[in-house]
Amino acid sequence: MDVRDVLTLPSIKSGDHIKVSGWLVDTNDGLFVLGDHYPEDYNYPHRLKISNGNIIYEILAKIPSLVGGWSCLFYRTKIDGILESQSPCVIKVESILIEAERESGNYERIDINEDDIAAYVKARGDYRFNRPRDPMRDWLLD
Repeated sequence: MDVRDVLTLPSIKSGDHIKVSGWLVDTNDGLFVLGDHYPEDYNYPHRLKISNGNIIYEILAKIPSLVGGWSCLFYRTKIDGILESQSPCVIKVESILIEAERESGNYERIDINEDDIAAYVKARGDYRFNRPRDPMRDWLLD
């Protein structure tokens, strides 16, 4: 189901296991799944926050990051997880697939093993989402 469905269907409640698809992006506030939309808009209002945002370490190890700009990710994704809350809407990801090559229809499974994520956090600390986000900025300066 699309993110918009999760936000609007009254039958979905906190604690439910859900499967959701949309666009995976990182922002200064963390990792999000945006509802399906075009043209691409990082500020699209239909969004789910990912509570276990440190999975970005495994994602960036497998998927090419975008250079500079508002986000280092903007990929179609399919997520299985537990809806933790509805206001704000937050999901804990249990499995994630990402379409690394746009329009290919081929999704790559990202292993988000909690022990591996904990090792990244131990070595590097929690992922720093708050960074300069300006598409006109020279990314070599970051």
